[in-house]
Amino acid sequence: METVNNEYYSFQVNLQGMISLLSEHLYSNPGTFIRELLQNAVDAIAAFRQLDEHLIGDIRITLPDAGPAGNPFVFQDNGIGLKENEIHEFLSVIGESSKRKSAEDARTFIGRFGIGLLSCFVVSDEICIETRSAFDATGFRWTAFNDGRYRIETLQETMPVGTKVCLTPKKSHAHLFRPENFIPQIKFYGDALPEKITIRTGKEEKVLNEQPPVWLHPDTSKEALLQMGKELFQTSFIDAVRLRTEAGECEGVLYILPYKTQFSARQHHRIYLKRMLLSEADNGLLPSWAFFVKMVVNSNTLSATASREFFMQNDLLRAARKEIGKALKSYLKNIRNIDFEIYQKIIQIHFLHLKAIAAEDTEFLSLILDDLPFETNKGFRTFKDIREHFPVIYYCADYEEFRQVQRIAEYQGALVVNVAYTFEEDLIKKIKGMQPELNIREMSSSKLLETFTDISEDEKKAYRAVLKKLEQYTKPFNCVMQLKYFAPADTPAIFTRGDEDFTSATIKKIKANDNPFAGALGSIQQRAEAVNTFCLNMNNGLVKNLLTIDDDYMLQAITEVLYVQALLMGKYPVSEKQLLLFNNALHSLLVMGMKNFIQI
Repeated sequence: METVNNEYYSFQVNLQGMISLLSEHLYSNPGTFIRELLQNAVDAIAAFRQLDEHLIGDIRITLPDAGPAGNPFVFQDNGIGLKENEIHEFLSVIGESSKRKSAEDARTFIGRFGIGLLSCFVVSDEICIETRSAFDATGFRWTAFNDGRYRIETLQETMPVGTKVCLTPKKSHAHLFRPENFIPQIKFYGDALPEKITIRTGKEEKVLNEQPPVWLHPDTSKEALLQMGKELFQTSFIDAVRLRTEAGECEGVLYILPYKTQFSARQHHRIYLKRMLLSEADNGLLPSWAFFVKMVVNSNTLSATASREFFMQNDLLRAARKEIGKALKSYLKNIRNIDFEIYQKIIQIHFLHLKAIAAEDTEFLSLILDDLPFETNKGFRTFKDIREHFPVIYYCADYEEFRQVQRIAEYQGALVVNVAYTFEEDLIKKIKGMQPELNIREMSSSKLLETFTDISEDEKKAYRAVLKKLEQYTKPFNCVMQLKYFAPADTPAIFTRGDEDFTSATIKKIKANDNPFAGALGSIQQRAEAVNTFCLNMNNGLVKNLLTIDDDYMLQAITEVLYVQALLMGKYPVSEKQLLLFNNALHSLLVMGMKNFIQI
């Protein structure tokens, strides 16, 4: 293919369209210009400090006066400044950055995408920058307009090394420059910066960050860290944990929450990059199981995305996350010996999260296993209490099964652990592998029947005829009949459903919905029949009387009532057919009772 006229063309950029794109998509709020100006100032000071290590960074901000004739907004720094050719190269070319020259620059500077200054066009139609480079005695004024035009002038007057940005706020965004709105934002982003930030409103000047952040000072006491956490997050935390990593050069504090949290909960944090606030999201720094902590952390070497609101998801971030996970596990291992009261609080409140850690860390599991609480049919008990008092440890991995067996298991003297929660089934199986000397068995309603006492051979002969009748009555419901002794005596019957019958029910539902896979599942269903059990309690007085009834109609009616009652007690779903059976059986019993009353 040939080029037309052998000429090449350059892309054109619609600056107003780019500004709209930035304000609506790249930056999360119109106040982002505050962060971008602060970031550029900090990077300029860092660049100058490479030439003069004794430089004391200074950022001065003047807010505009109210009224149409008020002074403009001014943001000034004593950074390295720009030469004339750098103004053309870095200020006037979208996407070009003075901070993207080397790997060392990436470690030193916060921003490097060359688009941050455009955020000022979101709040102002005109940007005026006066700058003097540390390598030049002459200063320049760069004035840019939102239609894409700009001009450069040489300053006649002498100015100090550094940069001054002047903006005339749009009416629609003038509120962002008011002290009550602007000052909280500049504090929000810059409270941890080492550079002095001075703000002038009218005739008053105030330094916003006179005191360095206590969370970065190595000698700050735990009490002071907890007080800072309370002021920052309005929460009285259980404990504060110092944090430092090699990967990402992260430093800060992890706070242990004093209340339970869901695994899906997203906490608010304070994440800084080179001591400037980046985000309130965890940015992937925390392990997936660490939902019970908040953190205030600064990284010196992680990289930010183009919006500068998130960390880049790369190997360095993953390495930092791994170190933070190890540090948190190390704290949990040590706090048991350092402060047992705090350790107990953490266990009581966050045991589900600790189980998530233990499920993937055998060493950690061994350390805290005895102290972990588990829900059982006898209430919450620590694992130490469970293993010391019960020779057999039963567990249910399905919550509905646990609800069905807990009352009867209680009367049998058996302990059943509910491991239906996230991570707990994996955890109990891991414990079983770690401690094979423990007798740990899975329990279900069908397996519970195996713990009941069978009737004697003489009783089997005596009740053979009536049992045959009972089997006929319940055969339409895919049940086998059993007679057993079990507690409590006030429970006349129980119903259990096996896994195979559940599979059969699922297949039938699929067929009913005309699922295209129904045909392929037909052979499975043939092997999934007749696994339900309807067991009568020989300790129950009603059942003993039932087995002596000669009237087949009454025998059938009472059996059907007991069958549906057992379904309800076991919290199984009851179909319309079974409800109709129940109603008809009650009606029969009422009619038979009325006849007997009339005859009397």
